[in-house]
Amino acid sequence: MNRAICMSPRRGTCEYLTEREKEAGFAPVYLRELAFAPCDGCEACSSSGVCRHKDCASVLLSQIREGGKTLFITPLYFCNFPAFAKAFLDRAQAFWAKKEKCGARFYLLAVGGQGEENNFSSAYLTFRAFCIAMGAECAGALYLGRKESAEDITEVDVRALVDMIK
Repeated sequence: MNRAICMSPRRGTCEYLTEREKEAGFAPVYLRELAFAPCDGCEACSSSGVCRHKDCASVLLSQIREGGKTLFITPLYFCNFPAFAKAFLDRAQAFWAKKEKCGARFYLLAVGGQGEENNFSSAYLTFRAFCIAMGAECAGALYLGRKESAEDITEVDVRALVDMIK
């Protein structure tokens, strides 16, 4: 199953982009609607390969490893993911401990008010580390700068996204 995960804590540009992906066959998931605990560094997963937290993050992380494409759509806050989205990504530690590859392909679409490409560098490195931990392919990443609202998204932006996830 293909999924589009909206990682924004509020409605707006990322939600608009997530809804557009429904047309391409991606099931929307809104991270802000899920209840999950952050990784607390307990190291239980280091020995067992299983996170001690049995919550929505455990379920979703297992589901997206099953294969298909997952598009992560996030705003950038100080050059990286919002705090709760980063907490979700950190939960991949349990899969890192297993060191298993999977057939999933992960894509990142980040939007931000700043236009500089280096505004995206930190988020991209975080995302690559997440893909490695999950055993998934980092299949593509795109940064749309100077996007303060859904009205700022152009057809050129949408075409670039479509080209990335073909």
